Amino acid sequence: MRRYIIASHHLLAHGLKDTLNFLTSMDGIIDISAYMDDTDLPTQIKELFDSFDPEDEVVMMTDMLGGSVNQQFCPYVNDHRHLICGINLPCALSLVLQPQDMPLTAETIRTIVEESRNHLIYVNEYNDGSNEDDE
Repeated sequence: MRRYIIASHHLLAHGLKDTLNFLTSMDGIIDISAYMDDTDLPTQIKELFDSFDPEDEVVMMTDMLGGSVNQQFCPYVNDHRHLICGINLPCALSLVLQPQDMPLTAETIRTIVEESRNHLIYVNEYNDGSNEDDE
């Protein structure tokens, strides 16, 4: 079974999960909004992973590299537990829409991450040619 976890500082994870649910009608995405209360994040993550089957494929999405939330997920990384940081909506959407009947490969995830980077654009300087006048 494939599991999806979105974790962030404050409410980013909750908002991203809510948006993914709206766009995909997918249930089962787990969100962790860290540091909102006195919940101990390492304990919360351990209890979550303890509830999974050891063979479950887990896609962990966090807000930023080097951040405390991302660091807490690093010990759980292995060949079927994937950690992606700096998550954005295009990346999360591509990940959750991957066919459930095929394991996610490192190559597939790498491709999704690369394509998602293309959605981070400084629009003031973006010109795709569609607004140019024909003179």
